[in-house]
Amino acid sequence: MTEKNLLADFKFFSDVAPDALEMIARKGEVLELEPEEVVFHYKEPAEHFYGLLKGEIDLSIVFTDKVLKTDIEYEESIQASLVDEEKWIVVDTVYPGQVFGWASMVGPGRRTVTAQCTEASRVIAIPADEFQAMLEEDQSLGYLIMTKLSHIISNRLKNRTDKLIETWVEAFDSDKI
Repeated sequence: MTEKNLLADFKFFSDVAPDALEMIARKGEVLELEPEEVVFHYKEPAEHFYGLLKGEIDLSIVFTDKVLKTDIEYEESIQASLVDEEKWIVVDTVYPGQVFGWASMVGPGRRTVTAQCTEASRVIAIPADEFQAMLEEDQSLGYLIMTKLSHIISNRLKNRTDKLIETWVEAFDSDKI
């Protein structure tokens, strides 16, 4: 009896021929990750394409904001200073059977978000350069994968835009922007 391909339950890979799917899976490495562990950081080199096998991963924009910090000493003096505070905006969440890390396959090869586990997770990490070489060699497979990637990128961009507008509306205490 043969073992089931780890990628067989991914909708993203549903139209990929079994032999090609097997080649892709063989290139991957399974990673066991702990809650709050970061898979990758914003702007770092994008070297792997990922599939979530188990768990949950948040995709976040992380930025630094200046906030006013005050210290009150014995109600007699107040010390105020501006400090940098890291803020996270979750723009999407990845669930089992979904892929993430598309920046490794297109564009400048830098991460556009930070990916962090919200619970213990199991992912398959596929080296992007090897995956891209397969797509260049088999142009039908390349077209199929790139078409599916374009849908993911489009959805993630919409989610990111919606989340940013929601955040701005809250920050500026406005009903609409």
